[in-house]
Amino acid sequence: MTETSIPSVTLTAAIEAAALVLAEQLGLGDEARSNDDWPIDEGDQVLRMVFTGGEVGMLVLAVNDDVADRLQANQALLDRAFLAAIESIATITGLQLSGDVTRRNTIPLPVTTAMILDAGSLTALAAIVIGPDTAATPGSAASTPSVNAAPVYEPVAVDALSGHMPSASSSAMSVLHDVQLLVTAELGRTTMPVRDVLALAPGMVVEIDRIAGSPIDLLVNGRRIASGEVVVIDEEFGIRITEIIPAGDQR
Repeated sequence: MTETSIPSVTLTAAIEAAALVLAEQLGLGDEARSNDDWPIDEGDQVLRMVFTGGEVGMLVLAVNDDVADRLQANQALLDRAFLAAIESIATITGLQLSGDVTRRNTIPLPVTTAMILDAGSLTALAAIVIGPDTAATPGSAASTPSVNAAPVYEPVAVDALSGHMPSASSSAMSVLHDVQLLVTAELGRTTMPVRDVLALAPGMVVEIDRIAGSPIDLLVNGRRIASGEVVVIDEEFGIRITEIIPAGDQR
């Protein structure tokens, strides 16, 4: 670990705060916890932003390759999240810090680390690296003349996290967890000429394409994803799911 004048208890609070900011703004999880383990080797690539001010260092985020690609697809969001996280570090440490641009590269050993968790499962690791050598890390502001230089896309080795890191799809999809969808229960359908629709009146019966006892379709945004049977719960109708429709058969 690199030596720093910042007390270790302050660094621990700073990385937890920064990790939580990254988790919330990038949709990586809902909890951040300080951690002594850093299974990322020197030479492995991570997402990181160099900061300068009262200290020279960098904020680091280690995720798997697919998540890193997804995050870098929205560079503006990634930069905003890192800058907000560095601001939280500055607030806790009392230092005046300013960030650079988020890039993908290797890092020296960090001084303090934190786990990012989503519903208790590890999704990413965050770390703070302190020391003058961080500013000279390949691809940082000190060695790259243009802040718009293309990031380096090489594999990020996070094999040491196997068994802890969830799949790329679960991490990537977590950002959509709060998106609302329209769920509809459909008893059946029929086709009618316009003249018959215009002739509808109270008391008339419309025959549909479903026999008595047939399952009810459950549609999400108009797409049939399951079927079930009608139940009554506290005087309100509900559907008990009896079948999930395979993806190839959904329509």
